[in-house]
Amino acid sequence: MAHQMQTHARCDIYIGIGIGIGSVAIVPAIPSSKKMNIFIAIFSSLLFFLSFSYLASSSSSSSSENCLQEDVCFKGEPNIKFPFGITKSQPQSCTYPGFELSCDITNQTILNFPYSGDFTIQGIDYAEQQIWINDPNNCLPQRILTLNLSASPFHGLTNETFTFFNCSLDYLKYKLNPIACLSGSTYTVFATTSTKVIDYLSSSPTCNRTGTFVVPVDVPLYDEVMSSDLTDHLRLTWDMPGCGRCAARDGQCGFKTNSSHQVVCSNLPQRVKI
Repeated sequence: MAHQMQTHARCDIYIGIGIGIGSVAIVPAIPSSKKMNIFIAIFSSLLFFLSFSYLASSSSSSSSENCLQEDVCFKGEPNIKFPFGITKSQPQSCTYPGFELSCDITNQTILNFPYSGDFTIQGIDYAEQQIWINDPNNCLPQRILTLNLSASPFHGLTNETFTFFNCSLDYLKYKLNPIACLSGSTYTVFATTSTKVIDYLSSSPTCNRTGTFVVPVDVPLYDEVMSSDLTDHLRLTWDMPGCGRCAARDGQCGFKTNSSHQVVCSNLPQRVKI
Protein backbone atom coordinates (compact mmCIF):
# COMPACT_ATOMS: atom_id res chain seq x y z
CA MET A 1 0.00 0.00 0.00
CA ALA A 2 2.82 2.43 0.86
CA HIS A 3 4.52 1.61 -2.46
CA GLN A 4 1.26 2.31 -4.36
CA MET A 5 0.83 5.74 -2.70
CA GLN A 6 4.39 6.69 -3.66
CA THR A 7 3.65 5.84 -7.30
CA HIS A 8 0.53 8.06 -7.32
CA ALA A 9 2.50 10.96 -5.84
CA ARG A 10 5.11 10.70 -8.59
CA CYS A 11 2.40 10.73 -11.25
CA ASP A 12 0.88 13.90 -9.80
CA ILE A 13 4.27 15.61 -9.82
CA TYR A 14 4.99 14.62 -13.43
CA ILE A 15 1.66 16.09 -14.57
CA GLY A 16 2.64 19.49 -13.19
CA ILE A 17 6.19 19.49 -14.66
CA GLY A 18 6.85 21.46 -17.91
CA ILE A 19 7.37 19.49 -21.09
CA GLY A 20 11.09 20.21 -21.48
CA ILE A 21 13.43 17.84 -19.63
CA GLY A 22 15.02 19.47 -16.64
CA SER A 23 12.43 22.27 -16.56
CA VAL A 24 11.53 23.52 -13.12
CA ALA A 25 8.47 25.61 -14.11
CA ILE A 26 5.21 24.04 -13.09
CA VAL A 27 2.37 24.67 -15.62
CA PRO A 28 -1.18 23.93 -14.50
CA ALA A 29 -2.93 21.50 -16.79
CA ILE A 30 -5.77 23.02 -19.00
CA PRO A 31 -9.00 21.04 -18.89
CA SER A 32 -9.94 19.54 -22.26
CA SER A 33 -13.33 21.34 -22.32
CA LYS A 34 -11.63 24.73 -21.97
CA LYS A 35 -9.19 23.86 -24.78
CA MET A 36 -12.15 23.07 -27.02
CA ASN A 37 -13.81 26.43 -26.26
CA ILE A 38 -10.60 28.33 -27.10
CA PHE A 39 -10.24 26.40 -30.37
CA ILE A 40 -13.85 27.15 -31.37
CA ALA A 41 -13.40 30.87 -30.61
CA ILE A 42 -10.21 31.11 -32.70
CA PHE A 43 -11.76 29.14 -35.58
CA SER A 44 -14.91 31.31 -35.59
CA SER A 45 -12.88 34.54 -35.65
CA LEU A 46 -10.73 33.26 -38.51
CA LEU A 47 -13.80 32.15 -40.48
CA PHE A 48 -15.47 35.57 -40.03
CA PHE A 49 -12.33 37.40 -41.17
CA LEU A 50 -11.96 35.24 -44.28
CA SER A 51 -15.65 35.65 -45.17
CA PHE A 52 -15.51 39.44 -44.80
CA SER A 53 -12.33 39.66 -46.89
CA TYR A 54 -13.92 37.56 -49.64
CA LEU A 55 -17.08 39.66 -49.76
CA ALA A 56 -15.10 42.90 -49.86
CA SER A 57 -12.85 41.73 -52.67
CA SER A 58 -15.80 40.24 -54.55
CA SER A 59 -17.85 43.45 -54.47
CA SER A 60 -14.80 45.51 -55.39
CA SER A 61 -13.63 43.46 -58.35
CA SER A 62 -17.10 43.04 -59.86
CA SER A 63 -18.44 46.56 -59.39
CA SER A 64 -19.60 46.71 -63.03
CA GLU A 65 -20.77 43.12 -63.36
CA ASN A 66 -24.19 43.83 -61.82
CA CYS A 67 -24.81 46.87 -64.05
CA LEU A 68 -26.87 46.75 -67.21
CA GLN A 69 -24.62 47.09 -70.24
CA GLU A 70 -27.39 48.95 -72.08
CA ASP A 71 -30.82 50.30 -71.19
CA VAL A 72 -33.54 52.27 -72.95
CA CYS A 73 -36.68 54.19 -71.99
CA PHE A 74 -38.58 53.03 -75.07
CA LYS A 75 -37.96 51.65 -78.53
CA GLY A 76 -36.53 54.41 -80.68
CA GLU A 77 -35.12 56.33 -77.72
CA PRO A 78 -31.32 56.62 -77.26
CA ASN A 79 -29.51 53.57 -75.90
CA ILE A 80 -28.29 54.27 -72.38
CA LYS A 81 -25.02 52.95 -70.97
CA PHE A 82 -22.23 54.12 -68.66
CA PRO A 83 -21.56 56.89 -67.70
CA PHE A 84 -25.34 57.41 -67.99
CA GLY A 85 -27.91 55.33 -66.16
CA ILE A 86 -31.70 55.30 -65.79
CA THR A 87 -32.28 55.67 -62.07
CA LYS A 88 -35.21 53.24 -61.84
CA SER A 89 -33.30 50.51 -63.69
CA GLN A 90 -29.74 50.89 -62.43
CA PRO A 91 -28.19 50.96 -58.95
CA GLN A 92 -26.58 54.29 -58.11
CA SER A 93 -23.18 52.59 -58.18
CA CYS A 94 -23.64 51.97 -61.93
CA THR A 95 -24.03 55.64 -62.91
CA TYR A 96 -21.45 58.42 -62.87
CA PRO A 97 -22.56 61.41 -60.74
CA GLY A 98 -24.40 63.99 -62.84
CA PHE A 99 -25.35 61.46 -65.53
CA GLU A 100 -28.57 60.21 -63.92
CA LEU A 101 -31.49 59.93 -66.36
CA SER A 102 -35.20 59.21 -66.03
CA CYS A 103 -38.09 58.29 -68.30
CA ASP A 104 -41.11 60.62 -68.33
CA ILE A 105 -44.76 59.57 -68.72
CA THR A 106 -44.38 59.59 -72.50
CA ASN A 107 -41.21 57.43 -72.28
CA GLN A 108 -38.90 60.25 -73.34
CA THR A 109 -35.36 60.13 -71.93
CA ILE A 110 -34.90 62.99 -69.45
CA LEU A 111 -31.74 64.67 -68.16
CA ASN A 112 -32.12 67.13 -65.28
CA PHE A 113 -29.84 70.16 -64.97
CA PRO A 114 -29.63 71.52 -61.40
CA TYR A 115 -30.31 75.15 -62.42
CA SER A 116 -32.29 74.66 -65.64
CA GLY A 117 -34.62 71.73 -65.09
CA ASP A 118 -35.50 68.82 -67.37
CA PHE A 119 -34.46 68.39 -70.99
CA THR A 120 -35.04 65.49 -73.36
CA ILE A 121 -32.05 63.50 -74.60
CA GLN A 122 -32.33 63.30 -78.39
CA GLY A 123 -29.08 61.46 -79.02
CA ILE A 124 -25.80 60.36 -77.43
CA ASP A 125 -22.43 59.83 -79.11
CA TYR A 126 -20.40 57.85 -76.58
CA ALA A 127 -17.18 57.83 -78.61
CA GLU A 128 -17.22 61.62 -79.09
CA GLN A 129 -18.72 62.25 -75.62
CA GLN A 130 -21.55 64.41 -76.95
CA ILE A 131 -25.29 64.67 -76.32
CA TRP A 132 -28.16 66.46 -78.06
CA ILE A 133 -30.93 67.91 -75.92
CA ASN A 134 -34.25 69.66 -76.47
CA ASP A 135 -37.24 70.95 -74.55
CA PRO A 136 -39.92 68.40 -73.53
CA ASN A 137 -42.56 71.13 -74.01
CA ASN A 138 -41.42 72.06 -77.53
CA CYS A 139 -40.28 75.62 -76.86
CA LEU A 140 -36.50 75.37 -76.76
CA PRO A 141 -35.90 79.13 -77.26
CA GLN A 142 -37.73 79.86 -74.02
CA ARG A 143 -35.43 77.44 -72.18
CA ILE A 144 -32.38 79.06 -73.76
CA LEU A 145 -33.27 82.34 -72.04
CA THR A 146 -32.62 80.74 -68.64
CA LEU A 147 -30.11 78.03 -69.61
CA ASN A 148 -27.51 77.49 -66.88
CA LEU A 149 -25.22 74.47 -67.19
CA SER A 150 -23.19 75.13 -64.04
CA ALA A 151 -23.24 72.37 -61.41
CA SER A 152 -23.53 69.84 -64.24
CA PRO A 153 -20.71 67.96 -66.04
CA PHE A 154 -21.87 69.30 -69.44
CA HIS A 155 -20.93 72.37 -71.47
CA GLY A 156 -21.48 73.63 -74.99
CA LEU A 157 -19.25 72.33 -77.75
CA THR A 158 -19.96 75.14 -80.23
CA ASN A 159 -21.35 78.34 -78.75
CA GLU A 160 -22.94 81.20 -80.68
CA THR A 161 -24.18 84.51 -79.32
CA PHE A 162 -27.77 85.42 -80.24
CA THR A 163 -29.50 88.72 -79.57
CA PHE A 164 -33.26 88.59 -78.95
CA PHE A 165 -35.77 91.26 -79.96
CA ASN A 166 -39.46 91.69 -79.20
CA CYS A 167 -41.12 93.68 -81.99
CA SER A 168 -44.68 94.98 -82.20
CA LEU A 169 -44.70 95.22 -86.00
CA ASP A 170 -44.52 92.44 -88.56
CA TYR A 171 -40.95 92.16 -89.82
CA LEU A 172 -41.58 89.07 -91.92
CA LYS A 173 -41.36 91.27 -95.00
CA TYR A 174 -37.67 91.61 -94.20
CA LYS A 175 -37.40 87.81 -94.29
CA LEU A 176 -36.76 87.52 -90.58
CA ASN A 177 -37.70 84.13 -89.16
CA PRO A 178 -39.74 84.55 -85.95
CA ILE A 179 -39.70 82.35 -82.87
CA ALA A 180 -43.27 81.07 -82.99
CA CYS A 181 -43.56 79.73 -79.43
CA LEU A 182 -42.43 83.07 -77.97
CA SER A 183 -44.50 85.28 -80.29
CA GLY A 184 -48.10 86.40 -79.87
CA SER A 185 -50.86 88.05 -81.88
CA THR A 186 -49.53 91.56 -81.24
CA TYR A 187 -45.78 90.98 -81.08
CA THR A 188 -43.06 88.90 -82.70
CA VAL A 189 -39.79 87.63 -81.20
CA PHE A 190 -36.62 87.29 -83.25
CA ALA A 191 -33.12 85.97 -82.50
CA THR A 192 -30.16 86.99 -84.64
CA THR A 193 -26.36 86.91 -84.83
CA SER A 194 -26.20 89.48 -87.61
CA THR A 195 -24.61 92.80 -86.68
CA LYS A 196 -26.61 94.48 -89.45
CA VAL A 197 -29.95 93.16 -88.14
CA ILE A 198 -29.02 94.00 -84.54
CA ASP A 199 -28.26 97.60 -85.50
CA TYR A 200 -31.44 97.94 -87.53
CA LEU A 201 -33.83 96.47 -84.93
CA SER A 202 -32.10 98.34 -82.09
CA SER A 203 -32.84 101.62 -83.83
CA SER A 204 -36.48 100.74 -84.51
CA PRO A 205 -39.05 102.33 -82.16
CA THR A 206 -41.24 99.24 -82.49
CA CYS A 207 -38.63 96.76 -81.22
CA ASN A 208 -37.24 96.09 -77.77
CA ARG A 209 -33.93 94.35 -77.29
CA THR A 210 -34.64 91.70 -74.64
CA GLY A 211 -31.16 90.28 -74.18
CA THR A 212 -28.09 88.53 -75.54
CA PHE A 213 -27.57 84.83 -74.84
CA VAL A 214 -24.91 82.23 -75.53
CA VAL A 215 -26.45 79.23 -77.29
CA PRO A 216 -24.70 75.81 -77.58
CA VAL A 217 -25.79 75.27 -81.18
CA ASP A 218 -25.77 71.95 -82.98
CA VAL A 219 -23.40 72.98 -85.76
CA PRO A 220 -20.97 75.90 -86.10
CA LEU A 221 -22.33 79.00 -87.84
CA TYR A 222 -19.79 80.07 -90.44
CA ASP A 223 -21.90 83.05 -91.48
CA GLU A 224 -24.04 85.49 -89.57
CA VAL A 225 -27.64 84.40 -89.17
CA MET A 226 -30.26 86.97 -90.07
CA SER A 227 -32.68 85.25 -87.72
CA SER A 228 -33.30 81.78 -86.32
CA ASP A 229 -36.23 80.07 -84.65
CA LEU A 230 -33.68 78.12 -82.54
CA THR A 231 -35.64 74.89 -82.65
CA ASP A 232 -32.63 72.70 -83.51
CA HIS A 233 -31.22 70.52 -80.74
CA LEU A 234 -28.55 71.90 -78.45
CA ARG A 235 -25.27 69.99 -78.57
CA LEU A 236 -23.30 69.50 -75.36
CA THR A 237 -20.17 67.61 -74.42
CA TRP A 238 -18.52 66.33 -71.23
CA ASP A 239 -14.89 65.90 -70.18
CA MET A 240 -15.11 63.48 -67.27
CA PRO A 241 -15.35 60.55 -67.17
CA GLY A 242 -13.18 59.97 -70.21
CA CYS A 243 -14.85 56.90 -71.71
CA GLY A 244 -14.69 58.05 -75.34
CA ARG A 245 -11.70 55.96 -76.39
CA CYS A 246 -13.18 52.90 -74.69
CA ALA A 247 -16.49 53.36 -76.53
CA ALA A 248 -14.66 53.87 -79.84
CA ARG A 249 -12.98 50.48 -79.31
CA ASP A 250 -16.31 48.80 -78.43
CA GLY A 251 -15.24 48.26 -74.83
CA GLN A 252 -17.33 48.52 -71.67
CA CYS A 253 -16.56 51.53 -69.50
CA GLY A 254 -17.39 51.36 -65.79
CA PHE A 255 -16.22 52.11 -62.28
CA LYS A 256 -12.95 50.50 -61.24
CA THR A 257 -14.33 49.84 -57.74
CA ASN A 258 -17.51 50.61 -55.84
CA SER A 259 -15.68 53.10 -53.62
CA SER A 260 -14.00 55.11 -56.37
CA HIS A 261 -14.91 57.38 -59.29
CA GLN A 262 -12.02 56.00 -61.31
CA VAL A 263 -13.16 54.27 -64.49
CA VAL A 264 -11.75 51.30 -66.34
CA CYS A 265 -12.27 49.94 -69.85
CA SER A 266 -13.06 46.23 -69.99
CA ASN A 267 -14.44 43.56 -72.34
CA LEU A 268 -12.51 44.89 -75.30
CA PRO A 269 -13.06 42.70 -78.38
CA GLN A 270 -10.15 40.46 -79.29
CA ARG A 271 -8.23 41.44 -82.39
CA VAL A 272 -8.27 38.78 -85.07
CA LYS A 273 -4.84 38.09 -86.56
CA ILE A 274 -4.84 37.54 -90.31
